[in-house]
Amino acid sequence: MSLMHEPGVTTFELPSDTDIQIRRTVAAPRALVFDCYTKPEHLPNWMAGPPGWRMDVCEIDLRPGGAFRYVLRGDGDAELVLTGTYQEIDRPLRVVSTETWGPGWPETLNTLTLTAFGSHTMITTLVRYPSKEARDAALQSGMKEGLEAGFGTLETYLAGVELPPVPDMRLELVPVPVADVDRALAFYVDLLGFHLDHDVQPGTGARVTQLTPPGSACSIVLYKDLPGLDLPPGTLRGLHLVVADIHKSRELLLARGVPMGAVDDLGGILYAHFADPDGNTWLLQEIPPRA
Repeated sequence: MSLMHEPGVTTFELPSDTDIQIRRTVAAPRALVFDCYTKPEHLPNWMAGPPGWRMDVCEIDLRPGGAFRYVLRGDGDAELVLTGTYQEIDRPLRVVSTETWGPGWPETLNTLTLTAFGSHTMITTLVRYPSKEARDAALQSGMKEGLEAGFGTLETYLAGVELPPVPDMRLELVPVPVADVDRALAFYVDLLGFHLDHDVQPGTGARVTQLTPPGSACSIVLYKDLPGLDLPPGTLRGLHLVVADIHKSRELLLARGVPMGAVDDLGGILYAHFADPDGNTWLLQEIPPRA
């Protein structure tokens, strides 16, 4: 895993004869940094070029095969046009694109990678040139000074913007695919002691049965042939049921007829495995205070 670079410091490395790798760590969440690199409402506010310049045109078609075009203008007739095509988009992790600054400059392949470190994001840009001569010419063009200034403007801009707030979200249901709802109900209700909340047939041939484990705020839904949920029966793995005393809980479930595995100690956290009649697997979990 990459180690976070010192915030506010830009580093330039030459990993090969044709590459320049630039790194900068900023105090902002990764998703916001990604948006500042890829959305027209953000980009002109910080990628405007030298002091006194502005970005008058910011056109972005953010998809593989889509193009971008930036027009930067300074005093008088000074103008710089940047164009390119997106090769790969993986929000909020990575953007791969071509880029050219116009006549006289070769096309480069740029890979932007964003690595999250808590509330900070490390920005890594790998710029690949067609030749060592082209790479060296870029280094002599004032590229370092321009990128340094741009990062400073980006940090100032990031300090004043935020991502949209996250809504409250309550995990309500975990779908459990089964082949025979009645057989599954006999296991979950009669053996495991789950509470049967609802058992409905919407009229489409599907059947939806909601159950809640004792003491849980989250429920499961047993289903068969439910549109939009196409997991084969028995393919769900590793659902966790947290208990206060795993040994006592295991003995109680064994007494009710649930086939339980042994208790395993994985670094101080205790687990015991079992499966429903379809093969969907569950884990009792106990996290002792010492863990």
